[in-house]
Amino acid sequence: MQSQILPSRSALVDRIALQFEYGQNLICLVGPSGLGKSYIAESFITDKYPEFNKAFIQLSASTKDVDLMTELLQHSFRGPLVDHNLTLSQNFFNLYRQNPCGPCLWVLDGARHLSEEMAAELALLAKKSPTTLYILVTAQAPNMLPNALDIHLEPLSSMESVKLMSMFFKQLPMREDPIFQTFLKACQGNPALLLQWKNEQQVELRPQKNKSIKTSWHLALFSVLLALLMVAFIYQKELVALLPETQQNNDVDTVLPTAAAISTEAQQKSSVGAEISSALQTQNKEHTSAHIAPEPMTEQPNTALKEKMQSQQDIQAIVSALDVELPQVATDSLKVDDSARLNELVTSPQPEEHSIKADTKVDIAADEEAPKVSVQPKAVQLRDDSEWFLTRNDNEWVVQLLAVKDAQVAIEFIALHKLTDVKVYQMMRANSPWWVAVLGPYASLEEAKVIKSALPEEVLSGQPFFKKVDKIKQEINQSTR
Repeated sequence: MQSQILPSRSALVDRIALQFEYGQNLICLVGPSGLGKSYIAESFITDKYPEFNKAFIQLSASTKDVDLMTELLQHSFRGPLVDHNLTLSQNFFNLYRQNPCGPCLWVLDGARHLSEEMAAELALLAKKSPTTLYILVTAQAPNMLPNALDIHLEPLSSMESVKLMSMFFKQLPMREDPIFQTFLKACQGNPALLLQWKNEQQVELRPQKNKSIKTSWHLALFSVLLALLMVAFIYQKELVALLPETQQNNDVDTVLPTAAAISTEAQQKSSVGAEISSALQTQNKEHTSAHIAPEPMTEQPNTALKEKMQSQQDIQAIVSALDVELPQVATDSLKVDDSARLNELVTSPQPEEHSIKADTKVDIAADEEAPKVSVQPKAVQLRDDSEWFLTRNDNEWVVQLLAVKDAQVAIEFIALHKLTDVKVYQMMRANSPWWVAVLGPYASLEEAKVIKSALPEEVLSGQPFFKKVDKIKQEINQSTR
């Protein structure tokens, strides 16, 4: 059955089927235009008697009896030979004797376009048919077919009218709406008129008033906000104009230029380097005089030794914190002879105080004499074998190991696994350059498989695969476009 049908119309369809079961083979559904006779007839032939040979024909003023007879017989029999000189009943009987057909259901929409001869033939077949034949005809007036049972189609009630409209319209006004009630009364239960309802044409006064009130309220709020913004802008502009210029200039003058800051810092470092150099020279002289005329060994408290060691450590911390080259004056003051004499002091038996000073002096001199040279690793460039691959044979095979965007990754990969016979070419993928590392090329695929099987497990974990040289050439040519 069709998806949307009212309960009363569905009950009428069941009543027509029940009348056929009672033995009434010719039924005429009578009702004014627009009540849905065609809709009920379509629902009936769709839902009832699925095993019958069915024929649904909409009659018009241009329908001829010969055409109607041919169409009915073609829907009832398989490949019938229709004789246009015979009537519908005669052709039906002859075709049934030659090749019997099953039960048939004929639905004719528009009985007013039937001729009297065709109406008589339908009545004769409904009465004397050799097989089960049900005929349903729709008409606007009763008694249009002889010996037919007329079933009158009633208009829809008020509730059914609203239910029918709810099937086709998502939003309907309330039942108490006066415009909606007037529309329902004017339609008088006619489905064709009910389905011509248009929501957008209904005049609703209250919603329009509410919309106008909301619109005016929003407009007033927008005007107030705009006025506040204009006042704030003007006030801010006046404040900027009233600010004193001297304060702005003082703010600018407090900033120290970059060149002055750099020169000041360099001067500070040079002065610190000079102080350290003078302190080292003084200690060197003391140690030299002590080596020539050593003083008698005297015991000093542990606190004095700790203070001297702390002072030497502080000097080392200052040197390491600077992390810059000392000025030329400080470096020139450190001589090779001084360091040699200090080493002699360390090896010869000296008092505890002098040995501590000598050790500290050697360490500081060594730190100052050793130049700080930043050794950077030499950059290794990846060789591009793209031009070499263009000269190779298309049928050769390679084993692709890696495809990356960063060339340094490919260099580290080749060096880590100590790979030989590696070729690298460049290609474009997603508008970005890629480096591809391969082994080969080899003359056949079998040779490439042997080479792949001999690779280390770390390389095989990357799932290398085989590729033809002609494919490599395509990738290289695409990257050069």
